[in-house]
Amino acid sequence: MIIAFIMAKVESTKSRGILEEVRKIEAVEEAYLIYGAYDLLIKCVFKEPEELSSFVVNDLRSIDGVKDTITNVCATPE
Repeated sequence: MIIAFIMAKVESTKSRGILEEVRKIEAVEEAYLIYGAYDLLIKCVFKEPEELSSFVVNDLRSIDGVKDTITNVCATPE
């Protein structure tokens, strides 16, 4: 199991809509609007590294208004 916390910078006028869209994605366990250098914090769980890559590249970055992402993979499982 791969647990990842992904942060995203988004267009401020679209942040709530992006949050709603992200929360609908199956791999997403939790997602929040946050204050700081990034706008969204997303917790995901994947079975394979390829699923993580596909989520970031094909799902998250394809959402209109997502400008940048950074992925943090947990070193130890729950």
